[in-house]
Amino acid sequence: MPLFTSRPPSIAYRADAPCPADERLLVTLVTTWVLATGRTPPAARPGDLTPEELIDFWADDRI
Repeated sequence: MPLFTSRPPSIAYRADAPCPADERLLVTLVTTWVLATGRTPPAARPGDLTPEELIDFWADDRI
């Protein structure tokens, strides 16, 4: 399983920009899920994904 050490490309990051709590939670959840399942993070921002794309990323029969 590859180890991702950088932020998913779908989540824009600027060190000087304020990071709302919801965005921090999103980054934490996506990163944890990527590490737990070995999946690749979605290429688009989560708000731009279709319901099918969201299900494909989050649903996992093995866990």
